[in-house]
Amino acid sequence: MERRNWGGGAQTARLLLHLAATAHLGYAIYYDYRYAQLPQLAVDLRLEPPIGGKFKYMTFLGGLMQLGYYSLAVIYDITRDRTLRQLRDYILASFVVPLSLTVSLTFWTLYAIDREAIYPGVLDLVYPRWLNHAMHTFVVVYAILELCITRHRYPDRIRGFGGLSAFMAGYLTWVHVVWSKTGIWVYPFLGALSWPLRLVFFILVITLGFLYYILGETMNSIRWARSSVERRWSGSE
Repeated sequence: MERRNWGGGAQTARLLLHLAATAHLGYAIYYDYRYAQLPQLAVDLRLEPPIGGKFKYMTFLGGLMQLGYYSLAVIYDITRDRTLRQLRDYILASFVVPLSLTVSLTFWTLYAIDREAIYPGVLDLVYPRWLNHAMHTFVVVYAILELCITRHRYPDRIRGFGGLSAFMAGYLTWVHVVWSKTGIWVYPFLGALSWPLRLVFFILVITLGFLYYILGETMNSIRWARSSVERRWSGSE
């Protein structure tokens, strides 16, 4: 077990953030899985691949990863187990920050360019606005707040990139498996792109994912290097 060497106020703030994120994302994922379902007609009209369910969407998979992280963070806040901290820090670095930014910024960029191509208005009938923001906006809000109030030890970049690479490669493989078995792209706008443009899109998204990793690493380093200096000047270390 690690010694509790941070102020009580900071500990409370971290615990409250982790509890709030766990409850919010937990309910959003439950609602998404249980109620936000397209009718069978969407499958019959070949607008929705008939396999994979919610697990073919990066938004849902990323949401599960976020939920797992904040649940783990709550357990660590209570137990202060060193092994849990190492796992917590690795998950945040390799998955939580880069995936939340990838999902959010890709979605909202495409939404701004052509909403109907990425999120047709009819989806508002089954995917309420609060759920859309929970899965595409609040994941980034929680990740940034987490970087600001919780000190993390980022792993070696090779290990961090390795985890992110495995997820990205696995997800792209899964998307193409769904397409090869059904002839339908998980994201319909992909079908409107030529293969060269589709390849450029995939490369761009993957590249941005690694840049988001570096951004999170940099933010963590700046934030907590400054905190260490402040504590030294105040004589608290």
